[in-house]
Amino acid sequence: MPALNIEHKDNENSRIHLDPRDANTPDKWIERHPELIRLTGKHPFNCEPPVPLLLSKGFITPSSIHYVRNHGAVPHLSWDTHRLSIGGLVNKEVTLTMDMLEQLPSITLPVTLVCAGNRRKEQNMHKQTIGFNWGPGAVSTAIWKGVLVRDLLLNICGGVQKGARFVCFDGCDTLPNGTYGTSISAERALNPMNDVLIAYEMNGERLTPDHGFPVRLIVPGVIGGRMIKYLSKITVSDGRSDSWYHYHDNRVLPSIVGDAEMAKREQWWIRPQYTINELNINSVICSPAHGSVLPISDPQALNQEITISGYAYNGGCKKITRVEVTLDSGDSWLLTDLEHPEEWPEYQLSDDPFPRQRYWCWCFWSIKIPVRQLLNCKEMHVRAWDSTMNTQPKDLNWNLMGMMNNCWFRVQVDLAVSGRDNSELVLRFVHPTVPGPESGGGWMKPKGEEAEKDSVVHTKAPTPIVTTAIVKREPAETKAENAKPDAVSSKVSTVPSGANCYTADMVSKHSTKEDCWIIHGGKVYDCTKFLEEHPGGADSIVMNAGADCTEDFDAIHSANAREMLAKYYIGELVESMPEPSNDALVKSGRSGLLTPPSSSLSSPSETTKPFLDPKKWQDIALVEKIHLTHNTRLFRFAFGQPDQLLGLPLGNHVFLRVKTNDSTYVRAYTPTSLPDRQGHLDLVVKVYFKNTDPRFPDGGVVSQYLDNMSIGDSIALKGPIGSFTYNGQGQYAHSSGRKGKVTKIGMICGGTGITPMYQIMQSILVDKAQDATKLSLIFGNRTEDDILMRQDIEDTGNALGSDRFHLWHVLSEETPEDWKFGKGYVNKDHIKEHLFPKDSSAPDSDEDDLSSRIVLLCGPPPMINFCCLPVLTELYGKEFVENNVFCF
Repeated sequence: MPALNIEHKDNENSRIHLDPRDANTPDKWIERHPELIRLTGKHPFNCEPPVPLLLSKGFITPSSIHYVRNHGAVPHLSWDTHRLSIGGLVNKEVTLTMDMLEQLPSITLPVTLVCAGNRRKEQNMHKQTIGFNWGPGAVSTAIWKGVLVRDLLLNICGGVQKGARFVCFDGCDTLPNGTYGTSISAERALNPMNDVLIAYEMNGERLTPDHGFPVRLIVPGVIGGRMIKYLSKITVSDGRSDSWYHYHDNRVLPSIVGDAEMAKREQWWIRPQYTINELNINSVICSPAHGSVLPISDPQALNQEITISGYAYNGGCKKITRVEVTLDSGDSWLLTDLEHPEEWPEYQLSDDPFPRQRYWCWCFWSIKIPVRQLLNCKEMHVRAWDSTMNTQPKDLNWNLMGMMNNCWFRVQVDLAVSGRDNSELVLRFVHPTVPGPESGGGWMKPKGEEAEKDSVVHTKAPTPIVTTAIVKREPAETKAENAKPDAVSSKVSTVPSGANCYTADMVSKHSTKEDCWIIHGGKVYDCTKFLEEHPGGADSIVMNAGADCTEDFDAIHSANAREMLAKYYIGELVESMPEPSNDALVKSGRSGLLTPPSSSLSSPSETTKPFLDPKKWQDIALVEKIHLTHNTRLFRFAFGQPDQLLGLPLGNHVFLRVKTNDSTYVRAYTPTSLPDRQGHLDLVVKVYFKNTDPRFPDGGVVSQYLDNMSIGDSIALKGPIGSFTYNGQGQYAHSSGRKGKVTKIGMICGGTGITPMYQIMQSILVDKAQDATKLSLIFGNRTEDDILMRQDIEDTGNALGSDRFHLWHVLSEETPEDWKFGKGYVNKDHIKEHLFPKDSSAPDSDEDDLSSRIVLLCGPPPMINFCCLPVLTELYGKEFVENNVFCF
């Protein structure tokens, strides 16, 4: 039988692992790639690869980053016990084991799979559909090996009987509305030119669980929704599949059908003319990548060329014959270079009984354009043509399911300024959307939101075009008065009069099928009675029971579903229970990216063992990475169980261990998250890049290692380590035996030395009503851009009040013209005036009582040894330094 003699190794396979996000789902046993973009929350698993990563792999997509469409839990199947039955209108019904199937004559060929929802998010920006937000990455190509359906029906089953019009396929996955099934015409299945096969191998290996192990259907040139995974039954019939999913999925209904209720009421779902089978023609611009920039300040740059490139595909074995790009909204078109790897000799089948050139796969296009031509370009579009002279429409055609979106793909070209002093002129490329549940992300905005209209955009952290970098989430920089609630956060700003109040801890105790509460959008719902009625099944709710499911819920539900929640509303989420008072008003504002939820610093339960073990290295997994500044990152690591405490006393730190370049490195870090944070910790780290400081040309090994980690990667942690502990309400202890209670804490730190100080500041803020300790902070940095967590520090100070917190910045190098703080290095004058500023309201005796104060130091050794300690000794005496000064 026809075969390909090509070996495609998955060089991404080494990166797959068990993902902490799957820990509480039925898929917790499946290893997955950390860079896949999840589109429907934790479960079910629906994802696409970042387009730059996808295209970097070329024609054949590694199995580990191939897009995934799952409708529910992945069934845990066995090669040895799984069976495939074939029946209905056949002359001989048979049941095959996987070994029997593997021994039959097979065919091996490349096929591109595309979800019918590819590029759906563009439709959702125009008007919300009932589908989730696919970007342009719901397309992948693999080499599939299996047995032709035609051979099974004609040779193994002895032919089909009269009246056979359809071949129905059913999986064995358990879903709320039965198993996932569909049908194709018998004509398509039996035609030898259509290559419809039952596949058991993908890229030279057995199928993975997410891709249908042990066996699935492959129908080249057709949407992915017809290619049933976990295949268990084939039935030849005189009618179409009776699966609920065959009728309620993969349809393009007329645009007049505005909502699901109308579609059901008027029976649009059962009208066969709206069923999708063959793919439509489509093309996408992949490079320049979204968010990438092209510097143009240098006149020589205008004489260079930029390569614009992407992919195109079509259905029905119709060849893409040309791809065109326009820089003037379609007034003129440029012809691109087109490459069909499917035509290469290595992808031609040997011993093919029906020799012909197949076009089951995507192709790639590219064009070089002088940079100068982009100066007057506001946007670039791409369109493809096929052998029937069919092309893509200019405008988007909305439909209820958001499927088959194939309008011209449009990339906006912005003239922007970049750099610290806005001195560099760049071109910034903005794609329509960014895949996933977040609103927009590209130039398209949800209906009702205005897009930016500035002709010149100011960009702070541009992505060089040469890197084709994957877009990362940037911190919000809105002022407090304009702050908007986080789209996935459940913080309540005002509790309605008479409403019941619940803290997250209270809700967490209702986490079973018999007692199921959830949090959504700052409100608490008791969904226990709804479990059996939920169209998605009870499990998808129970796995989020007792927790905030705002992000997961919004990712896959419509506005109508959100309205249905109202029936189960029981109260409001608050950060802490309000004091009983007639005029009590619970408020919560977004005070900063790093500000943790306000909760009391209660001691962990005696029955709950903390995660940290000072004698044992343990792995923690990276679950989120946020770029705070050009060289500062927030790393969020998951550890242990979701409700487990880290076990790190305030003021202590942890060790991270890195093994790289045949060497082991250990560094100490202080989490910025408080000790009562369950299941994860936050580290704010300044990344010391190569060749940025002549004194350290190689940069920081550990910080660069952290910066290069991908979501899902693990690192070893051990602790707690430290000699100073803050126990709250002014009480402290030191390993030397020194302990006491103070009313004032002075802090002096430099650079990343802010992290232990910030943690103590936060603990005092959280316990503000009981902890009256006053704080002062002298914070030294080189430049204003180097100040870590500046907004969060200032927000903390504002929350404590000027009578409780005093802040003094010191910059050693560049200072803005309007800089109102210290200049140079931290010195005696700074310490004398700002460490314990004069409190005019305090009696003299209190001002003179040094025993009521301590000083905490954390920074580079020269600052500590040659400035802080000598100056403190001069100002307050040797005895004070020996007893009341502590270095981290």
